[in-house]
Amino acid sequence: MRVSFSPLGNSGVAKHNETLLDVARRTGAPIGNACGGIGICNRCRVRVVEGAENLTPPTRFEKDPESRLACQAVVLGDCTITTSYW
Repeated sequence: MRVSFSPLGNSGVAKHNETLLDVARRTGAPIGNACGGIGICNRCRVRVVEGAENLTPPTRFEKDPESRLACQAVVLGDCTITTSYW
């Protein structure tokens, strides 16, 4: 379950039940976060480039179908994500 952060070039293997934010923190990929991972600040919004089907379904906090909250999306398989600020 490899998560790649494009165009940074960072990547890491997700552990069981880990979110995109968890993997980003371990691999040094800078993703904003202010709410402690509960999904209300929207600072960890990312766009899935590949592998959207390899993440859990969007939660009630995720309103935009074009993006995901890194703190809410649990990794189930390989995927690549990006943000507007990298």
